[in-house]
Amino acid sequence: MNKQVLLLPVVIGLLQFAGGRTLAAQRPAEMAEMQADSPEKDKDEHKAGGTNSREGLEPNEVGRVELSERQAKNAKLDVEVAGPAKINVSLELSGKITFNEDAIANVSARYPGVVKAVYKGLGDRVQKGEALALIESSESLRDYQVNSDISGTIVKKEVTIGELARDDKPIFMVADLSTVWVDFSVFPRDFKRLKPGQVVQINCADNLSTRSKISYIAPFGSENTQSMLARAVVPNPDGLLRPGLFVTGELFVEEIEAPVAVRPSAIQNVNEKTVVFTAEGLVFDAREVVLGTNDGSYVQVLSGLKAGARYVAGNSFLLKAELGKSEVLDSD
Repeated sequence: MNKQVLLLPVVIGLLQFAGGRTLAAQRPAEMAEMQADSPEKDKDEHKAGGTNSREGLEPNEVGRVELSERQAKNAKLDVEVAGPAKINVSLELSGKITFNEDAIANVSARYPGVVKAVYKGLGDRVQKGEALALIESSESLRDYQVNSDISGTIVKKEVTIGELARDDKPIFMVADLSTVWVDFSVFPRDFKRLKPGQVVQINCADNLSTRSKISYIAPFGSENTQSMLARAVVPNPDGLLRPGLFVTGELFVEEIEAPVAVRPSAIQNVNEKTVVFTAEGLVFDAREVVLGTNDGSYVQVLSGLKAGARYVAGNSFLLKAELGKSEVLDSD
């Protein structure tokens, strides 16, 4: 009995030592198994995050983004269908507002004489037949009035009281500013594209814009500027188009039928490539495209996208950002 009691601690010690060796042998095996599983786990977590790698993409696909239903709803992506569209081809022009010379009257004294009174000043509006000045004739010594020949605004005044007015020199210029001319300079490379009747969008300061048509094309060029003049007659009922100011013009030279076109907001730049994100359910592919004419409403797609393809027209920049996150994770 005493011998059994003495052997019991020894047996317990041997069992603890053997168990410790077994656990120590199991831990490295478990660590190795976890390390072997970690790449797959990372890959699965990366996929669940919303973006796939380039594996399996078509040649013109720059990247792919997969979203959950919740992510897609929060992104508020506007999806449209690529298809044919009419696109306006335009030409950018520089121009200047000038007086409508067909609506100007130069007012002169009928007879030479001394100016006795001046009734109107620069910038005053006058009516046709209204008196502008009083002159004493040098021949008859009688006073007579100088009247405006048209209704308009006095834009030039070259007369003062006591001055000798001559009958061969205008003393007032009156302009009807209800219409003005806008003269554009067109350079030789664009001469052939210009035709009378073409619509031109005229953009002035303070976001003021209006439309008119080309009514006159000069039959000769300017030696100093090596350009040709194209003119539009523009209504100016509020007098906001002031002669002497510079403007820009967008001349619509032709309209083309594009077999495939998308909204300009769909265009993104990814890795120095121009892309459009196509949509197939919750999968969005960044497809490299070659673009043509852009008129602000639609942009022509020359290659990289087929008619009928669903694409992200609005908020596509969110997909670009998501794709950028994927590239950062892949690099890590």
